[in-house]
Amino acid sequence: MSKTSTTTDPEFVRLGRKTSEIAVQISYRIIQLFSEGLYRSPTKAVEELVTNAFDAGANRVQVDISPDLGAEDSMIVIMDDGTGMDRKGLSNHWLIGVSYKREKSVIPPKGRKQIGRFGIGKLATYVLANRLTHISKVGQKYYSTSMDYRRIPSGQGGGIAAKKPVKLDLRELTEEQARKASTQWTEVVLVFWTQKGAFLR
Repeated sequence: MSKTSTTTDPEFVRLGRKTSEIAVQISYRIIQLFSEGLYRSPTKAVEELVTNAFDAGANRVQVDISPDLGAEDSMIVIMDDGTGMDRKGLSNHWLIGVSYKREKSVIPPKGRKQIGRFGIGKLATYVLANRLTHISKVGQKYYSTSMDYRRIPSGQGGGIAAKKPVKLDLRELTEEQARKASTQWTEVVLVFWTQKGAFLR
């Protein structure tokens, strides 16, 4: 996956209506330590995303990869039909090192034993791309967030939390906007619409 210096938000990040912000308190150093230490292989990083889909109760997972991963606009698209994340779910998702999967009060989707890592699986995406975008469906509503890893301040020591958080827009999309965001990469989405998707660029 290309690691370019371009920071202009692509169209799929700007779709929908901004409803709030998610403050992500994380240092660049901790991302490097977790992602490069645990997920040296890009294959293992993709595997972690598929694992997250399993933990969300997915029966189907689709992985699409751009033919030329060296291209500036190359992407890896992972879609599944598991349980989606609403506003609260997406906010909780970005609590680094925190996972609600194994709490006794939380019943896993379809009673499955949860196999993903404890709140750090998302950091696997750092070794794959500059940006991680989620588009998620819960009920009849669609939500999205997008983390541009290049926005995380560097040089803040070896701690977990940075002094200044990175703020992610939490957006709400119409079904038409959600389809538009997804069908940039695969026409299959027109017949196989999923509950949530992770889009890497």
